[in-house]
Amino acid sequence: MTTLRPDDDPVVVGANWYRFSSGERIVNPHVKSVSFVWIVSGGGEIRAGGQRFAVDAQHVLRLPWNHHVEYRAHARGPFHIGTLHVVPRHDRDAAVIPRVAHLPGDPLLDDPARSGDASAFRPGLSSMRNAAARRITEFGTMAIERLGEGGFDEDYFRALGRLILLENEAWADTHVQQATLPGSLELMMTFIRHHIAEPLTVARVAEAARCSETTAQRLFVRHTGESTQAWIRHHRLREASSLLRTTGLRVSEVAQLVGYPDPLYFSRAFRRAYGVAPSQFARATLRP
Repeated sequence: MTTLRPDDDPVVVGANWYRFSSGERIVNPHVKSVSFVWIVSGGGEIRAGGQRFAVDAQHVLRLPWNHHVEYRAHARGPFHIGTLHVVPRHDRDAAVIPRVAHLPGDPLLDDPARSGDASAFRPGLSSMRNAAARRITEFGTMAIERLGEGGFDEDYFRALGRLILLENEAWADTHVQQATLPGSLELMMTFIRHHIAEPLTVARVAEAARCSETTAQRLFVRHTGESTQAWIRHHRLREASSLLRTTGLRVSEVAQLVGYPDPLYFSRAFRRAYGVAPSQFARATLRP
């Protein structure tokens, strides 16, 4: 479905992380953006457009222009999410205010410079297995980092908005219940989870399933959309985010537990992935 026309001027107007507390419920009644929500860790339910989406880590959800959304976090293992907001068409002659209109009484709800077509972006659930959805979350992470640095470069966020909607052309929905993974891949994933604090090479991971490195790489790319090492890296950082959120461990202790012997290297990797330093992560209070 084509959602970007040559004369459209999309722009990113917001992006942030939000860490839910146990059982937390948030309702945003009028979100004037096309939103992309990805689950970093934990799980819960998101309701929008008359649909309910049970989501957990690796899911990516697209919500249409001018949507009503309700977030319900699990009581155990509540989700931590990233959100990205794009206005599909923004008047070039009007200055962009980097804020998402979502609550009654917000003057931006009726801003004539902002427009979109709800029918062009239906609610859709995808996952990191879909390359386009994964790249959109990467752009979202970039946006969070840039917004966190202060200032607002309108040209940058207009260009980023266009890239995001171009990627959206290749969006592929997935079912909430994923197909069963091959046994060899399950063995390797389990091995990684149980040995996350140790050095992990592709050869060592492949040995756990008694397969070749080539087969291991093929299985990871085919079923997760990532190379073996990329999956390991992302799993390490997801585990780190959970430890930072749920324990009182120091950053250096968390780094060791997820396989980063160098705390400084861990901090740089974490900031690239989440847009904030690990020491600041647990204090995040932004709403989705």
